[in-house]
Amino acid sequence: MEASVEVEEPEVAEDQFYRHSKRESWGVAVFLWERDEKRAFRFADGEVRVFKKGFYELMVPTEAPGDGSAAQLRAQVNNAGSKKALPSVGDQLVFLLANYPKGFTGEAWLEKHRGEGRRLKRHRDPAIAEARELLAHDTLAQLADAGDHEEIMRRWIDVLAGTDLAPSSHLAKLKSMPASADTSAALVEVTRDPGQDGALRRLQVALVGARGPATSWQVLTGTLALLAPVTHLCVRPSVFSTQGSIVIPNFKAPSRPNEASYQRYLEVARLVTEELTELGHAPADMFDLYDFAWVTLRPAALKSYGATKPSVN
Repeated sequence: MEASVEVEEPEVAEDQFYRHSKRESWGVAVFLWERDEKRAFRFADGEVRVFKKGFYELMVPTEAPGDGSAAQLRAQVNNAGSKKALPSVGDQLVFLLANYPKGFTGEAWLEKHRGEGRRLKRHRDPAIAEARELLAHDTLAQLADAGDHEEIMRRWIDVLAGTDLAPSSHLAKLKSMPASADTSAALVEVTRDPGQDGALRRLQVALVGARGPATSWQVLTGTLALLAPVTHLCVRPSVFSTQGSIVIPNFKAPSRPNEASYQRYLEVARLVTEELTELGHAPADMFDLYDFAWVTLRPAALKSYGATKPSVN
């Protein structure tokens, strides 16, 4: 039986494009910052607009238009970024402990991120449990043998939709994708051993063949992380590009998801985990690391260090 999910206000993502649902003429937009119950967006028409709570809900995720305006907008935002020094992992940990005094094992962290109490989309442990139930290898294999590819797709979508890992526009593309034997076979194989080499490539090939969200870091790696949270990292590009710059000199964030690029992000995760462990606060799994990076590197946190997100090439 599926766990119920309480609907909460969706978070905005720096790597997502948006549009104003009532002002199409403003063009595509990117999120800049959030504070004092206000959100700021830069639009393709050159304007930065700030919306109060109650109005910023009109900003909805969208795909990049094919006219080049999205790429130009992203370049403008990146070029406007400051080159101030980024925090160290130690600085990040100090920031985390100021908000979560006992770190990853404290009640505040467990309640907020792991899922004690009623389930919310940000709660990791119930999501992991649901993925293991709905995407159990033996169950998917039986469904595939019976030709019930629609049920396999429904389960995959339900698992991701119950989390805050993938943007709604990426999920919409997954939902529009036709069920197929090839996609089912890929999921059956990945769930047989989620830690296998090339798991991301196997999923990506299936999505390319079905014209699904094959370039979505969050759909690909979110699926793997839910199946094997100790081994796999859900990549949020806007945050982990910054995290990579902190632990690897001259780190260049991968522009597109592929197996080689994913291994680079896993190396970032390994280095951060080693530092946190040496400092006495080892993450329980990659989801602790995912949330650590977001909590300590989101725009409001970077301002507290006197740093801003570097350009992503």
